[in-house]
Amino acid sequence: MNIIERMNYFNIPSVSVTCFADGKIDWSKHFGTLEKGTSKEVDDNSIFHACSISKMITAICVLRLAQYGELDLHKDVNEYLISWKLPDSEFTKTKKITLANLLAHQAGLRDYDDIFSLCKIGDDAPSLVDILNKAVNIKYEPETDCEYSDAGYSIISQVLLDALGETIPQAASWMIFKPLGLTRTFFWEPNKNEYDGISLADCAVGHDKRGNAVKEVRAVYPNIEGAGLWTTTRELTIIITDLLKSYHGNGGLVLNQETARLMLTPYGCTDDVGLGVFLDKDKEGKPFFVSQGWGVGMQCKLRCYHEGQSGVIVMTNSDPGKDQNESLVGEIIKYVFDSNGADSKSPKIIQ
Repeated sequence: MNIIERMNYFNIPSVSVTCFADGKIDWSKHFGTLEKGTSKEVDDNSIFHACSISKMITAICVLRLAQYGELDLHKDVNEYLISWKLPDSEFTKTKKITLANLLAHQAGLRDYDDIFSLCKIGDDAPSLVDILNKAVNIKYEPETDCEYSDAGYSIISQVLLDALGETIPQAASWMIFKPLGLTRTFFWEPNKNEYDGISLADCAVGHDKRGNAVKEVRAVYPNIEGAGLWTTTRELTIIITDLLKSYHGNGGLVLNQETARLMLTPYGCTDDVGLGVFLDKDKEGKPFFVSQGWGVGMQCKLRCYHEGQSGVIVMTNSDPGKDQNESLVGEIIKYVFDSNGADSKSPKIIQ
């Protein structure tokens, strides 16, 4: 695979890829620059916007809290909520909305278009309560359908605030990032200009499908829990491989085996959604899980075979105008694994 040729074809200034096998990092490759026309090359330390992969991290936080009895995945979330309540609805008279419903996008919510507008870095964002008053729209009974919902994850964030007095960035820091020794992974809050010494210059600049830097070169969203994560492919891999250790009972630091297996098991009314991740099978019938992000100027995806403990993470500083399966992100994932098979001990390396 001629990666530079494909980057030029898609007008993508930079690509970062980390591949893991047998639960350990196998190789990392980085191409291009953090911003088109500049000389700062991408490397292991380059930070990209993970966009909706944020939801997987939020899910891990909730599951860890449930693991230790601080939250109940199957309790009516209105029993936790204080500052804001889910409105009465004909659809929740007999079946209440729970954290498990929200994690699996099966809470009966239908998001309004464009409910989460970009914030300028350094500016104050709307409060969670303001967001929820505008965003929550209950349209069907919980667990009767699956519909992707950003608003659902904002409800989860409010539960943590009201029940435990913690924000998602705070919870993720002490539960995930610090125990795993991550120094370049964080939730970017709109009112911050830097994070623990990491400045804007350390982070990739977003670009459009023509390869031009977008107006908001580093997009920040008010729904931090659903779209606020910034990280490197290598540090995101450390989170995933720790989850795999837990899944196989090999001493993961964040979740225990029971909780990790619950996360990666089909939930509710569909077989293709777990708690915070999506589930699928390859052409040989081997199961894997997926988390992906697509926002202003950025696109990324991870694919992981939890039984074989192998996978790949791809992050780019480009919005190619097409979904991951049709973009360079999807091309790389297919090249690395579909040609070799998920059980390969040495996934194919891109050049």
